[in-house]
Amino acid sequence: MGGPRVVVVGAGPAGVRAAEALVQAGLRPAVVYDHARDGGQIYRRQPEGFTRTYATLYGKEAERARLLHGAFAAIRGRIDDRPSALAWNVWENELHVVSGERSTRLQFDALIICSGAVDRLFPVAGWHLAGTYSLGAAQIALKAQGCAIGRNIVLAGTGPLLYLVAKQYVMAGATVAAVLDTSAFGLRIKALPGLLTRPGTFAKGVGLVAALRRAGVPMETGITPVEITGGEEFGVTGFAWRGRDGKPRRVDCDAVGLGYHVSPETQLADLAGCRFEFDGLARQWLPVLDADGRSSRANVYLAGDGASVAGADAAELAGRLAALAALHDLGQVVDPGEVVSLRRRLG
Repeated sequence: MGGPRVVVVGAGPAGVRAAEALVQAGLRPAVVYDHARDGGQIYRRQPEGFTRTYATLYGKEAERARLLHGAFAAIRGRIDDRPSALAWNVWENELHVVSGERSTRLQFDALIICSGAVDRLFPVAGWHLAGTYSLGAAQIALKAQGCAIGRNIVLAGTGPLLYLVAKQYVMAGATVAAVLDTSAFGLRIKALPGLLTRPGTFAKGVGLVAALRRAGVPMETGITPVEITGGEEFGVTGFAWRGRDGKPRRVDCDAVGLGYHVSPETQLADLAGCRFEFDGLARQWLPVLDADGRSSRANVYLAGDGASVAGADAAELAGRLAALAALHDLGQVVDPGEVVSLRRRLG
């Protein structure tokens, strides 16, 4: 396979579907990702030799994970596969990559950045203590190594990941002492009309909460974190907060997972020189893109949660759409009907 040099950064839902579209067009893209295996964060694969089932790892998302992993396996022999490689800079039409002790520069005619999202954290007293993790780190420990972050765990913050991680821990047999959500009930009601425009996502959220209630996990909303208690010698021993009634509360625990939604990982887009605008809803500077994922810089495209957090299903569509945009701009023939269909499904 020959043709233009295209590099995809990331091997999660967006990156896999982007690479798949490029291979189908006859190209051999380089796929650079910093994990040892494909799947990204949401469909993170267990290490070689581990034998947990898809249902155990991914719950109701097991079939989507299986399909994504299968899609990558089908194209692996037709890409320049670069796992455990960190893309750390973009200079003109070069992507700078480091893997182990080796540093390389990949020339590209098109760069598709599918960098995913990262935890958004806010400090709370005691968050430096051993046993405090981000929600994403807690999820990685469970998926990648089959380890819980503690024996008696508090998960606090807000956003879908809070409830997803809680359910995953319950499914794994861990004890979740409490799920504490900082969002006020009134804000949830205010957000309801917007949620109803995405019924699938809304249903998933309701399902997560219902599953936790069935499991008997204590949950509270509208809380204000006060302190993660403990000490330097023994680490975390408890979590203190004020309830929505203003009264102090505390629960014993030996580990805490914190997270306040996730935010797009935009550092590589920034290094590439893409234009950003402030998003008042996300409270973050985000790259400016057209409907197909084109950035303000020629031949640089973004897709998935690394552009705007919309979840794994949308990321798969956006990854393929960005690849089609890149192919079109490189002079390749693409199906305009598919482009319109992808835009509509993402809309």
